[in-house]
Amino acid sequence: MALTAARTAHSGASTTSAGRSDLAVRSRLAAFNAFLLSGLTLWLGLVTLNNLNDFGTNRALISRMLTMTDLVHDPVRGNGLQWRALPDSMAAPTLIGVIVYEILTVALLARAAVLQVRRARGLQADITTTRHTNLALGAFVGLFLLFLSGGMWFGYWIYIGAAQQVHFTGLIIGLLAALLVNLPSVTGAQQEQ
Repeated sequence: MALTAARTAHSGASTTSAGRSDLAVRSRLAAFNAFLLSGLTLWLGLVTLNNLNDFGTNRALISRMLTMTDLVHDPVRGNGLQWRALPDSMAAPTLIGVIVYEILTVALLARAAVLQVRRARGLQADITTTRHTNLALGAFVGLFLLFLSGGMWFGYWIYIGAAQQVHFTGLIIGLLAALLVNLPSVTGAQQEQ
């Protein structure tokens, strides 16, 4: 009987110890997620601020892509795509739409970062944090998918390869962040059901 009681007491202690260690890992990963989301918020916020502060340059770049200026002047490349060109007057509304989308995404990322800080501090442990974070990262990934799809439609990859690389990098970062925040050890999915 004494052996059974000792075993029970010992197994209870290891369960408590395992629970604390799991909480410590979740807390560190949630803190990293908060840092990651804060960084994405800051970066996209600066991109948005640059788009607002230097509207003329960005409008000219978007106009160059929408009108397919470089392809029209090239006798060889992109000749089969030129029918997709849009008038120059579409550049400003397109840029305004991008800026509005970016502002909404920054707001979603900031909310997700705050919720991740609360999770890391142990103040919030429900599924709401994961849902808000997934929504924010979905908007972030959607922005880069929009850029890549629009760029593919207008053939920008032929002349502006560096921009396409930036857009692919943003897409990859968003997808990796989504994987990280959805790890069961981060979300505590076992307890959130």
